[in-house]
Amino acid sequence: MKILHLCDSLNPAGLGGYESYLHYLSQHLVSRGDVSIVVTQTPNRDSPEYVDHEYYRVHYLPGNYLEARKWEFLELPEDERESNVSKLFNENDLELNIESLENQLLDVVSEFKPDIIHAHSTYVVFNRVLSKLQERGSLGEIPMIVTIHGRPKPLILPNGEQTTDFDSFTDVCPFDLIVAVSSNVADVLDEYLSRKELDIPVLPLYAGIDLTVFYPTPEIEKKWDIAFLGRLEKMKAVDLFPEMLVQLKQDFPDLKMLMTGEGSLKNSLLEEFDRLGVSQMVHYLGVVETERVPELINQSCIFIYPSREEPFGLSIIEAMACGVPVVTTNVFGPSEIITNELDGLVVNPNDVRALAEAIRTLLNNKQLRMKIGLQGRTTVEKRFDINQHLENLISIYQDLL
Repeated sequence: MKILHLCDSLNPAGLGGYESYLHYLSQHLVSRGDVSIVVTQTPNRDSPEYVDHEYYRVHYLPGNYLEARKWEFLELPEDERESNVSKLFNENDLELNIESLENQLLDVVSEFKPDIIHAHSTYVVFNRVLSKLQERGSLGEIPMIVTIHGRPKPLILPNGEQTTDFDSFTDVCPFDLIVAVSSNVADVLDEYLSRKELDIPVLPLYAGIDLTVFYPTPEIEKKWDIAFLGRLEKMKAVDLFPEMLVQLKQDFPDLKMLMTGEGSLKNSLLEEFDRLGVSQMVHYLGVVETERVPELINQSCIFIYPSREEPFGLSIIEAMACGVPVVTTNVFGPSEIITNELDGLVVNPNDVRALAEAIRTLLNNKQLRMKIGLQGRTTVEKRFDINQHLENLISIYQDLL
């Protein structure tokens, strides 16, 4: 089977849940004899036409460089963004981009000849491109499904229209089936579809991880007491970390925290660590290669993921698979993964005191850390094994075919 994975955007830093998901999913598809490619918009004006990875190729389509300009915009300091909007974007950018991408995507489809087109969070661009190609009759009978990896977020289109990504998605939805990464995401999608009177089936399907990649290595030396690996954004509640460390410093003056990732809060976060006198407690590695993640998790005693907004939580199950106890929040996706005090600890979002207390409880009780870590591994083996996920996904593909 030949699968074309299609994404509006891939983070050029390689961060994010579905970047990791596509990486390991493609590996497992290839291992069973399938062929997998990824198609997305070019994130830089000088990006190559494609990049080959061991198990898949990523094709970069330039369109009118709207995506590249988006990343240029996001790299600007926040106080400079508003004054640069008119320099980087035009009102009709989206329409011109879609028009350019139609033929560019069709060229890839014509050459690759996929059996399935599997889109991922195509909220604005490629859902419209696929719809245009469908109207032209250029895609024949190729089934099209989409996995939605997020929850609704505010969105401003190039023409200044303020909407949400779910509204934009349901405005143009040419798919035969929508897959949601959690039951919560599926419920919200059903609401948006019903408002538009669209009768498209929505199926919840949890992502899975490779248990031969993410597994406990008890012989490895623990270098950090706490670890956070993810995007440095407000929705991840990383702005709580400085005060969290201030509270923990009283009892654990030698505490060490690992932090990786990129995001709009990086500079302000590092400055706040310094201002509050806890910067010496933080080991910030920036962006790390996907292959390093299991080792970094295993070198940590506790994994924290205190998100305010989380559709699923792939990083959570990666840590659980490594037998590292997780502290997270009781919101949306994480609440579907963790059973409090059994295979993890959960706190209310925005409660830095409760977050610090949960960490304190685990740091003071090695036996509890081991117990929760072992149960976390068991939970992932039962519910989030990528082999089971792949079996379910292949069954979906075959039903559509």
